[in-house]
Amino acid sequence: MSKTPLTSSSDREEWQIGRIPPSISLILLAALVGFAAGFLAFVLKTIIKWLSTFLVGHVHPDDVNFGLLVLPVIGILLAVAFQKWIIGRNLEHGTEKVETAVKNKHYKLPFSDTYGPMIASTFTLGFGGSAGAEGPIATAGAAIASNLGQKFRLPPGLLRILVACGAGAGIAGIFKAPIGGVMFTLEVMGMELTTLPVIALVIACVIGGMTSYGFTGFTLDVPLTHAQHFDPSMSGWVIILGIFCGLYSLYYSWIASYMRRLFERVGSMWLRGLASGAVVAILVFLFPALYGEGYGVMALLIDGDTHAIVSNSFFDNGGAPSLSMLLIFCGGMALVKSAAATSSNSGGGVAGDFAPTLFAGCMAGYFFATGLNSLFGLAIPAENFALIGMAGAMAGIIRAPLMAMFIVIETTGYYGMMFPVVLATAFSYATVIYLKPDKK
Repeated sequence: MSKTPLTSSSDREEWQIGRIPPSISLILLAALVGFAAGFLAFVLKTIIKWLSTFLVGHVHPDDVNFGLLVLPVIGILLAVAFQKWIIGRNLEHGTEKVETAVKNKHYKLPFSDTYGPMIASTFTLGFGGSAGAEGPIATAGAAIASNLGQKFRLPPGLLRILVACGAGAGIAGIFKAPIGGVMFTLEVMGMELTTLPVIALVIACVIGGMTSYGFTGFTLDVPLTHAQHFDPSMSGWVIILGIFCGLYSLYYSWIASYMRRLFERVGSMWLRGLASGAVVAILVFLFPALYGEGYGVMALLIDGDTHAIVSNSFFDNGGAPSLSMLLIFCGGMALVKSAAATSSNSGGGVAGDFAPTLFAGCMAGYFFATGLNSLFGLAIPAENFALIGMAGAMAGIIRAPLMAMFIVIETTGYYGMMFPVVLATAFSYATVIYLKPDKK
């Protein structure tokens, strides 16, 4: 990835707020942007959770919910209507658009990006879209930074820093992962390691992540109640899991690219929204655990509650599923998650591309360990491997290994799992780069 200077000494010399030195002025703006992005992340999470609870909270866990065949379609069509009649433009794939805008030196983002993606994603995810909220909040954070920077007349170099800080703070806020937000900006957006940008970025992401963390009651997105301990003797299997995640990442990315091209061929946005909503609805109906971001399901599975995998499905008998049913559901969701996520954010819905990779990796890791245990009588800790698989899949699919390992560790709070997470992430990423070095 090519790097170009974000700022120059002339930028810093010609601009400042009042009598405050230019570097300090930029850091203060970065802190303000971080707080705003973190607060908006909290607002978005709260609204999506409230809407989801309102729509499906009354359903008994042991019942089949036929409403799942309708809700995702309604949500995506509402998102399409909002984009067409209120915003007047497409809001899909926010992180890609922010990255492209920064690379093309388009730092002046419209004010509507501060709220438009959030509203559209509320419709998409609240009604059952199987994706994440990080794309919309990264766009909102970048737009807040852009408009604030324009208000204070930042020169282009400094405005670019602030926009990158806003996007990173949005990621930090939505995942409650400050270091993950920093790594997103460095790895995905390509912000170079010079002193002033990194200081501003770290401050924005720490404030963004901690603001969201504080407003949500200091709770993690994947709250685990049972301690996760890693046995170093499992390191060899972790390496194999990393390679498996790398191969799975190539499959996931191929399905995503195929589905995206498929939806692009549909000329009418209404038909595209209807088709994508139907795909999501069918998959969510077959596998209800795909509803929304899936953090709760991941937490329960890693904690050993396998019933969460089949809850609300035809095969839910109120207790723990059989081994064969567990393998079918985990493997099935790993296979279709890419289609469900792409249909949620490429056919008219507005959502993120990162969170789905965590869910996919969790299912793939659990399937990997449980499958080997049942076939060869091994004792691989499936819960451990579900957590480790989250990082392995994200690293291979997004091609951002540092972001993946820190987001997984920060969202679960299990820093003691850093070694196996790093190991699996490295081998997953290496596998993807070796087999398909060209990201395109």
